[in-house]
Amino acid sequence: MLTQLKIEFFKLRRSRSFHLSFIALLGFVALMLWGFYTYAEHKTGAGARTPLQFRHTYESKTYFNGLTFALYSLVFSFSLLIPVFVVMTAGGQIAGEARAGTLRTMLLRPVSRIQVFLSKFAMVALHTYLLMAFFVALNLLVGYFLMGYDNLELYPGPLNLVDEPGRIMQDDAVWRFVYATFTGTWALLVVGAVAMFFSVLFDSPAMAIVTTLAIYIMLYIIGRIEFFEDLRPYFFTTDMDFWRDVLKPVPPWHSFLHYGSICGAYIFGLLLAAMAIFDRKDILT
Repeated sequence: MLTQLKIEFFKLRRSRSFHLSFIALLGFVALMLWGFYTYAEHKTGAGARTPLQFRHTYESKTYFNGLTFALYSLVFSFSLLIPVFVVMTAGGQIAGEARAGTLRTMLLRPVSRIQVFLSKFAMVALHTYLLMAFFVALNLLVGYFLMGYDNLELYPGPLNLVDEPGRIMQDDAVWRFVYATFTGTWALLVVGAVAMFFSVLFDSPAMAIVTTLAIYIMLYIIGRIEFFEDLRPYFFTTDMDFWRDVLKPVPPWHSFLHYGSICGAYIFGLLLAAMAIFDRKDILT
């Protein structure tokens, strides 16, 4: 198993999508930095006219600090950017080998199909965590050196984190971002497991990736339309939002554990189904 993990890690490190994912995150942070800086100057600059309902947020430049920047960057990228790279990696694990014609050769070696599958999913989990850790660390460093840290002020708004104003002290806030790398990874592994399932089901990595992204984006968009409010609790995209609870002033631990467990059920259920199919998959035709 250890040898198989080393082989899969070498493949992951050599893949273009692996390097592209980190380059894209760098570009996203650069765009966020430009937008955040210009927006902060517009809202807090001399003569800026701020709507009354937002004045308690923008009247002080201390609101716009490195921790606020990291929070906005992380939340905005989590839903529609980072999942794309997770799906690209997971969707090509089995289907990519089948399309390249190497799956049959791989399974001729004295290693079980279950070990092959688990080692490939382990690389998906590793890549997911590396993306989260890299992105969080990058945002915190950029925010610290360019804007400095202060307390993390939270207000009702586009992030939908709190219903009333709250605050997380500076040192505690940094640790909250560290915790978010783990909760975010766990949530993203749901879409990773979906992509692995379709990677086993289809022999085309493009089909596995597109199918997973289509399902994810459809549920994500529908889940945010009020017409479908009654269906929202049944979407896995809704359960994935639990990762943000560690960034709230007082984390709701009961719902955090509840939705985290549901995500775990999705992950292990999809992996078991995928392994059952892969164990019986015909690789000769």
